[in-house]
Amino acid sequence: MAETENLLVTDGTNMENIRHRVQRKIAGAYLEVIDPDALDKEKPNEKYTLSQNMDSKTQQKFEKKFEKYRTKDYPYSIQNILWFIGSIALFYYTDFYVAVRYDPRVNRLWFNIGAILILINIGIAGFLIVYLSWIKKMSSDDWEKTCPAAIPIATGAFIMGGVCVTVGLWPVWSIFTPFMLFTFFMGFVVTVAMIPNF
Repeated sequence: MAETENLLVTDGTNMENIRHRVQRKIAGAYLEVIDPDALDKEKPNEKYTLSQNMDSKTQQKFEKKFEKYRTKDYPYSIQNILWFIGSIALFYYTDFYVAVRYDPRVNRLWFNIGAILILINIGIAGFLIVYLSWIKKMSSDDWEKTCPAAIPIATGAFIMGGVCVTVGLWPVWSIFTPFMLFTFFMGFVVTVAMIPNF
């Protein structure tokens, strides 16, 4: 009866306690399967109780043991390779360079404005990544302190550049233009992500 009354209480504190107990039981069940030694041996009657007072040495040992179960993002994943191959194939089969360079349907004013804005974005990214991170050895957290306007300007330049390039190329590929540009963008991003790992 008392246990039923506890479950019927709906104030925030009791609900938080119930949620916490359920999470601890689930985590304890998981640990019992993976690593029974990580469970609290001081309370053998409570089957799924984790030790709350874990010292730093034990915690480091525990984290090291479970490091292999963490998901890692590899730059050579299948989706990155597919974006890379897709962008190259699209570039080749649409004759993108020839169309951009010589096709009279391209609205040159919009395209050139967009290209300049995207170059500004790439220049800011190069400054932040190459100069500040690699040469000056600053972390990305310090970018905002050093150049607080760089990231907002780069973001705005990229968005406006993407819109302008889309408008400029719309007469050539119409509705397919945004999808093509997005594929090229993703191909560029995964290529940059894979470069440091060569």
